[in-house]
Amino acid sequence: MTRRTLRIRPAVRTQAGFTLLELLIAMMILMIVTGIFVPSLIQAQSTISRSSARSISNDQARLAIEELDKEIRSGNVLYNPSACPPPPGNPNGPPTCDAANGITANMSLLIYTQTNANTRNPGNQCVQWRINAVDATGVSRLDRRSWSVNWQTDGIVSAWRDVADNVVNRQPPGGGAAVNAFSLDSTPSYGSRAVQITILTNGDPKNSQSRTVTTSTEITGRNTEYGYPSNICTTIPVY
Repeated sequence: MTRRTLRIRPAVRTQAGFTLLELLIAMMILMIVTGIFVPSLIQAQSTISRSSARSISNDQARLAIEELDKEIRSGNVLYNPSACPPPPGNPNGPPTCDAANGITANMSLLIYTQTNANTRNPGNQCVQWRINAVDATGVSRLDRRSWSVNWQTDGIVSAWRDVADNVVNRQPPGGGAAVNAFSLDSTPSYGSRAVQITILTNGDPKNSQSRTVTTSTEITGRNTEYGYPSNICTTIPVY
């Protein structure tokens, strides 16, 4: 009868762990590394956010000017933006500014235009642009609306549409006077047919590192006041 001997092998792995001193040293190294890299990551994220906001604002301002370009070039009547229009519903009333609704001198523009006349109804429309009142964050919006010259009977009046955000014409960052968004070129040879447009945008106006970008141009109406009464858009819907 064969006798078998049972041998117990010693444990291969040790049961020893980290000492308290080793844990403290590892935690200190981790805190130092975190303290070095986290501020850099936060700054990089902030820079990316500012750049993204600035890019979006600039694109909106550029697209707004492209739309204005079409409407002014095909405009039949351009109203002087330095003068406020008559009060809503009363074309014979005196010029009336309405700061609460963004209708103030050189911050709003009224046009009678035939742009895209073949694809919309009615073809010729009154179009109004405005730099809205400043909100709690210190910025405004560039808005647009339109209506039929017979809006009182046909009811064709569009709602205000936001075209560009973060507009700071009314309250430039860092102080200073407001910057006119719309004005007529006073050159006599232009005959009050050239509109100067300047849109200021800033993605974060309360941040001193956020840069204000100016988008400007001058556009001439080709058909301005040709065969149309100059008061065709002075009956204005409520704001």
